[in-house]
Amino acid sequence: MLNLQREKLIDGYISAYNQKDLKGMLKPLHEDVVFENYSKGELTHSTQGIHEFEKQARKALDMFETREQSPEKYIHQTHHTDLHLKYRAILGKDFPDGNLKKGDEISLKGRSVFTFKDGLISKIQDYS
Repeated sequence: MLNLQREKLIDGYISAYNQKDLKGMLKPLHEDVVFENYSKGELTHSTQGIHEFEKQARKALDMFETREQSPEKYIHQTHHTDLHLKYRAILGKDFPDGNLKKGDEISLKGRSVFTFKDGLISKIQDYS
């Protein structure tokens, strides 16, 4: 898969993510997509398959009033693309752990690793 094709898939996913467009987020994903979220080196959440991903993404929609991922740098490797990005969000509700409240702003830098199969995104690993 060409790097431009990878970037087009990733950009489509991120654009839909920023707009909270669940259908658009699912469009570039492989049926067997794996999602993993890591915070401070620890795996905090994972899903297997597009149906689990959709279920989790639907739950997350109302967690944020606004959310935005801004790509900063694409690093293409043989089997994946490493994307460095900025993330900003305003919470739409209190988080269960009690540390973050509705209206709080989150701002951080992170990276996502995208893997591809059959011309679609087959794995997303988010690191913050």
